[in-house]
Amino acid sequence: MQPLRACPWCGARAVRVHVHGHAQCTVCGSNVEPCCDGAAAASEADHDALAPLHADPELLPRMFDRLGGRSATVTRDALVFALTEHLDADVDTARLVLEAAERTGVVVANVSGCYRLG
Repeated sequence: MQPLRACPWCGARAVRVHVHGHAQCTVCGSNVEPCCDGAAAASEADHDALAPLHADPELLPRMFDRLGGRSATVTRDALVFALTEHLDADVDTARLVLEAAERTGVVVANVSGCYRLG
């Protein structure tokens, strides 16, 4: 049986399923182990570089605390900005984290594009 490993996007500890040459998280479906794209073993990225990206189930609740409280409704832009600052990441990475949180039910979007904790 495969070991349970934390997904860098949604934080869930789950097995990974291999689909078309890459591994996906079985909870959120994110690509967590890209295929090699023809790279030689010597040119593979060091997986230790990803060590700082650990799952934090309280990440989004803390962002809501910063932006008005856990029962607040928050705009997408405000969440993305808070995530870029907290994670010291670019906007695209912050958007991916928010997307994974939405897919896993950590946050819920309403029709106006605002979010609440799930």
